[in-house]
Amino acid sequence: MKKFKYLIVSTVVLVVGVIFLSIFIKGKLNDYKDKQTHISEQLNFEERLLNGWEWVPLTNVGDEMVKTWQELEVKAKADYNGALFYGLLLLVFVAIYGLSNVIVYKGAEVNYRAYGFVSIFASLSFLYLGLSAPLLEIMAYSEDLTFEVPVSDYTGVDILGFDMRIFDIERTVDGRTYYFYQNKSILQLISILYTGGNFLVALILIGFSIVFPAFKLFLSLRILAAPHKKRSLKRYRVIRSLGKWSMADVFVSAIFLAIFAFSNMEVGIDTGASTLAGTYFFMLFVTISISSGAYLKKAMKQAQDVAEWTLE
Repeated sequence: MKKFKYLIVSTVVLVVGVIFLSIFIKGKLNDYKDKQTHISEQLNFEERLLNGWEWVPLTNVGDEMVKTWQELEVKAKADYNGALFYGLLLLVFVAIYGLSNVIVYKGAEVNYRAYGFVSIFASLSFLYLGLSAPLLEIMAYSEDLTFEVPVSDYTGVDILGFDMRIFDIERTVDGRTYYFYQNKSILQLISILYTGGNFLVALILIGFSIVFPAFKLFLSLRILAAPHKKRSLKRYRVIRSLGKWSMADVFVSAIFLAIFAFSNMEVGIDTGASTLAGTYFFMLFVTISISSGAYLKKAMKQAQDVAEWTLE
């Protein structure tokens, strides 16, 4: 334990810092989601096109809605930028944690074990946000929707012999009219798939985005705790055999991003899909956790000197 004194203390500090920063990040992202959802509800199809006051001349109901939308858009963007700022602080905090441990344990007898622990704890710093923060935002809307409404079907013939329709009204709904808006995290996508009856797909997503990486990290921690023991060799062989699936969680996430990100619903409707902070947190978790495998292998090679087995 004395050999890992700095690692233990710095990890405790890391955990406390990650908890506080994650709370701030999640709060900002929730505020962003609430504002964007409020915008889509206030400017949805029914509230705009079926609102009688929008059709009354010389009223400013539509203008007030557009003003509300623009104000909430600014506030929502500020919330999201705030989440990104705290996310950057989290990344810097984790980087300092890793760098300080690299400096302390450089050249030490247990250096690769320490680096392995650091990689695992650093990756876990992003797991909660990677699963619970919004992963994807998709929407469908019309911008400055313009259409004609026939008030009368009466047609006459003018002196030149051309048919003409009278009393048609042309109406432009300024700003946006929303038809659809969704903002979901990985956990929320799993819930939607499960409640929607897609049990197999939900299980696949749970398996490759949660269970599989968590199982690898748990086994890695057990191995690094006592790499010289024979059971650690068995565990290492299990992890090595699972290596070919190491990017499966990224692949599965990419599939679901493609499923939920649509580019076109129908002519005349604008659609948009963008990845949000949850995607980046999850990718950081996956990338850093994969790097722990290199240190795990080197730690096992170091342990061969006192172990009763050989790695190959």
